Amino acid sequence: MSDRLPEEFADLEHLSVWAEPTESARMARRIKATMAELTDYYSTLLPRMETIAEYLDQWDLDELPDSAKPLLYMALMFMEAAVSVELFKDPDVPESSPAEKLTVLSEHAERALLA
Repeated sequence: MSDRLPEEFADLEHLSVWAEPTESARMARRIKATMAELTDYYSTLLPRMETIAEYLDQWDLDELPDSAKPLLYMALMFMEAAVSVELFKDPDVPESSPAEKLTVLSEHAERALLA
């Protein structure tokens, strides 16, 4: 899989470290991040999400080229950041069991993409 983003998203390359390929990895990344990091990630991707979605919508998920996968993972990470920024105001879910105690039951789609 390519570590580089498609050319039209090259300006987001510095955020590709957030491109976690599984739900459990994205959740762990969110919890370990500071609110400042999550807010910066969210604020940078927010104005680009429609364009990112349109770009990714060219393919069915099982036909997504390797070159587009980091962008998909970044978009999925954006959704993780969005709940923290918009709803929780915290990297973890306030007044709940710590996320480290949760088990993500199915990562079927992620496993298919990684295959």
